[in-house]
Amino acid sequence: MNGSIQHRPDRPRPWKARYRGFTGREHSMSFRRKVDAERWLRDEIGKLDRGVWVDPHGGTVRLAEWSEDWLRGLHVKPKTHAGYRELLDNLVLPTFGNAEVRRITPDKIRHWIADMAESGLSASRMRQATGVLRANLQQAVLDGRLGRNAADGAKVPKTVEREPRFLTADQLRALVQAVENRQHGAGLLVEVAGWSGLRWGEVVALRRRSVNVLARKLSISEAATEVNGKLIFGTTKTHETRTIILPREVAEKVGSRMASLQGDDLIFTAPKGGPLRRSNWSWRVWKPTLQDLEGLVPDDLWIHDLRDTAASLMVASGASILAVSRQLGHVNATVTLERYAHLYDDDLEALAVRLDDRYAEDAAAHTRPKSGPSVIGLS
Repeated sequence: MNGSIQHRPDRPRPWKARYRGFTGREHSMSFRRKVDAERWLRDEIGKLDRGVWVDPHGGTVRLAEWSEDWLRGLHVKPKTHAGYRELLDNLVLPTFGNAEVRRITPDKIRHWIADMAESGLSASRMRQATGVLRANLQQAVLDGRLGRNAADGAKVPKTVEREPRFLTADQLRALVQAVENRQHGAGLLVEVAGWSGLRWGEVVALRRRSVNVLARKLSISEAATEVNGKLIFGTTKTHETRTIILPREVAEKVGSRMASLQGDDLIFTAPKGGPLRRSNWSWRVWKPTLQDLEGLVPDDLWIHDLRDTAASLMVASGASILAVSRQLGHVNATVTLERYAHLYDDDLEALAVRLDDRYAEDAAAHTRPKSGPSVIGLS
């Protein structure tokens, strides 16, 4: 792509270099010396040729306007979209909304993170907000509006991960009974979640047609999420269908519940009908039940801990990491291993015993006298 240099003796900076970018818009710069004009023009045309040129005026768009385009271009689940919207409105745009994207610098981002930390915001929340800002700026980089992402390398305080709570089979049984005492039919929901590892959204979206009682199998292809007070049914977290196994007695209980249901009917519903909502169920059933069981189960038990409980029960039953991963619906076994590797510690002891036994058997076989024809000496 060509450019030109014009000499204007009557100007303080007499050498003006100009060229047109990919958009057809002309870009120019004036210099005192011709050699500087030539160098600048050569560099700009080189960037165009290498595909790394950035429109000098592209970064003038304000983040509030840019973020709307960014949101419209996303292909994510409604709950995720609503989460991004909330982060933008409450944390990102109040600080950067009126700023041109090119004016958002690493030092301004550092000060923003420091302000969030000083306000007492959790590390997890700060990480989410910074991630949304980074994604917006990265899209501006990809679109040729920015040469670099100012949020790259932004440091946020480390998140202290909550230790998962693992219930024993006896604790789970007590929880199931206590929940059932609170609300008829709720005990089976907890029992299914605690033995299958289904996510809450998958449990409440479970339908009659998805259950094969004789095979003890559930076909999981749907999940429910609550977005801005509205319950939305869609695909699972991984957008894939998977088949999971239930203990026989649990499957039979589900079968009994299905007797009065038809094809697309939900297995678990609210007392007056309709799908269950997590917030309502948590306040009316879950939290009061934990108070009823004070001392028997952790008082800070989350509904999601039933998923961890299912993983621990599967591991204790001898399931491989791959089987656990498939049952839980993880993207791959690495995710499962990172979270539940410590549950396999006992396997090392069992492996040591098996190796000792095998070694002893092998050693005995090699020291045992071999049978063969006897040799008779001559006198």
